Order: sequence, then structure tokens, then C-alpha cells
Amino acid sequence: MTTFLFSSSADPDLSAQLKRLRTLGTLQPFSHAATEFVGDFSRRVLKLPQLRAHPELATLAHWFRPAGIAHLERRASAVEGNRILARGLVFHLAPANVDVLFAYAWLMSVLSGNANVARLSQKPSAQRDALIGILGAMREEGLHAEVLDRTILLTYPHDAAITAQLSSHCHARIVWGGDSTVRTIRAISLPPLAVELAFPDRFGVAAISAAALDAVGEDDLQPLARRFANDILWFGQQACSSPRCLYWIGDHETIARAKSRLWRAVREDSARFEDEAAALMSRVTDAHLLAALGHAETIDGGFASFPIRLQAAHSDGDVRELQSGNGLVVEVELPSLADMGAQLDDRDQTLVQFGFDSADIDALLAQLRGRAIDRVVPFGRALDFHHVWDGTDLFSVLRRQVTLASV
Repeated sequence: MTTFLFSSSADPDLSAQLKRLRTLGTLQPFSHAATEFVGDFSRRVLKLPQLRAHPELATLAHWFRPAGIAHLERRASAVEGNRILARGLVFHLAPANVDVLFAYAWLMSVLSGNANVARLSQKPSAQRDALIGILGAMREEGLHAEVLDRTILLTYPHDAAITAQLSSHCHARIVWGGDSTVRTIRAISLPPLAVELAFPDRFGVAAISAAALDAVGEDDLQPLARRFANDILWFGQQACSSPRCLYWIGDHETIARAKSRLWRAVREDSARFEDEAAALMSRVTDAHLLAALGHAETIDGGFASFPIRLQAAHSDGDVRELQSGNGLVVEVELPSLADMGAQLDDRDQTLVQFGFDSADIDALLAQLRGRAIDRVVPFGRALDFHHVWDGTDLFSVLRRQVTLASV
């Protein structure tokens, strides 16, 4: 059964709602109506009383502030010669593990001029409800009708028939979910001209130059550790970009000193993160499993530490598949950053790094095979969103180009 979370129409019939969207058509990319809506939405998010408890909402609002919208418009307008139009009707399938992630693609789609239908998770979410509440308030105030009329947010249990019905009307389908979800959705056909972008399971890894960390002064160490703690502990390490493995680069003695300093600072900061009993049991169980399968040599700090640290000689995508996050980090020592390449595969999306220059990064990228690593970011930026995600510019899916041949 479909439940409409937001629609400007009270019609309970899904077919009628989809027909209405198709009839409305699209707006021009970065139209006044779209930019005004997204700017107002951003300002209202910043005023939410839930903002202190859910800082990811503040990050979302900051990303879509007026200056951010202008930046996106400049980047999206960098195609010369051709006419840029909206894609049409975009169907979003949102993830359950990061509540506000759907809002980034949806708001970018709004800016692109599309009509949008988003299927949200059935998992309760205070953040999601707050965002939907903003849309309801706008509707009650009679604002942004051009955008709100082209927006439907709904939820339903996993139901292939409903997904097929929605897919049959869309020009683009964006799927956020695990490998299983992506396989299931891909089995549901799209109209011949429709395009699809899927974001399956990916992992984050981190790399630290031990020499660079060892040289950090005490005054700078705690802020650095705080940024790293945000990368590995926010969202319970469930985001695809959250590092599950930390590669220490350097000689053993320098690495030992750097480890001691960093983890002491991280533990002093980790108390601000919620650590549920279920998460504790999960990481302890995973740590035992990795040890039993021979993927860990020693444990530093004991099973009661947060996060749990396992020392290993090798860690690849198969090891990261065995970890469920929740504050478990596998650490590996390597002599050079380029040596990481042999331990990365298609499943590795984000590299969070500290202490390396562009030549080091280029040397590593030259060693990569397949699709390993789509993002390289400094400490504290693992969870940042970007319009290029998993190696694809979302605007290339959300808009289309009309070729204008010279006459």
C-alpha cells in the first residue's frame, strides 16, 4: 500500500498522480522558481528545532545555501554550444541508512527543472519528517506551487508492482541502496529512453602519513582527531564513504608513535557519539569473526574500546564486507601509499587521507585496478556530498543536452 508523505494533490490514486506529473512537464534548469524554492527550503532547514540534535540537516542546508546554488549553476552551465533541458520525471529510491541523503539528489533534480517522485524508507526518521514538514508548511502558505506541484514523496513496503508502475513513467531512475536492492530494482524494466544511476554498496578507507601525523603539534592534534572521529563514527560507520580500514604509511617506529597520539585524541573525542548496545555487540562479534578467519593479528585497546582497533597485515574489500561498521577499524602498516593499490578494489569508493601531496596521490591512482577510489578527501570530509558521486556527475543524469548543429 502506498502512503503519500507529500503531494500537492489529495488524490489517493497513484496512477492519477503520476499522470498529473507527466502533464505538468518540466521547468527550465535553475529557473527562478526552482532556485527560490531551494533557497527557501535551505533557510527553513536552518531554523528547525531539531538542528542541534541532527547536524547533518545543517550540512544539507549549508550545501544548498544561495551561494551553493550559484556554484552549482556555474558548474552545471559549463557545457558550451548545446541547449540544456530538464530530463523529465525522475524517480528516486532513497536509502534507509542515511536519512537525509535522498534530499541532495532530489534538490539537485529540482534545480535541474525535473518533476520528482521519491520513494522514502519506511524506517521512522525524525530528520525525514522534519523535511517533509517544511514542504507541508510551504504548501499551507501558498508558496512555490510550481515546484511543489511537481513533487511527490511517498513510501511503500518492498513491492515490485508499485516500483514497476513508478518506473514505467520516469525518464530517470536513481537508486540508493545495497547491492541486493540495486539488483532487485534493476530487474524492473524502464522505458526505453529512460536512464538509470545506481549507488550500490561501497566502502571508505583512510590513509595517514605517519611522519606527517608525528609532526603535528599538540594544539593541532585534537582538532585533527575530531575531524577523523567524525569520518569514522558518524552514522555508526554506515555511510558508504565511512572508513572501515586505516592504512598507516611509513616505518614501524614512526607509525607506532603516530598511532598512540592519534587514537588517544580520538578516544577523548569519541564520547560525544552515541554508542548503542546493539552497535557494541555488532563490532565485538565482527572483531571475533575477523580474528577467527585469520584477517586480524592483534587487537589494540581491548574489546571494550570505542572504536575497536584490529591490527592486520592485509585488508581488502572482502574484509570490509565482513565488517558491519559500528566502530570497528582494521589497521594495516605499509611502506608507501602506492602499496595500497594492491589492497583496493571496485568496492572502495572514498579515500580519506592526511599528510600526502598530489604526487603521492597520483602514484597511488596509477596503481589502481578497475573502479577503486572515486573520491580522495582530507580528514573531516568523508561524509561531504558532491554533485559528482561514484564517478558520475549527477547533472549528466538529471538533465539532457539538445545538440545545436551550426548552420
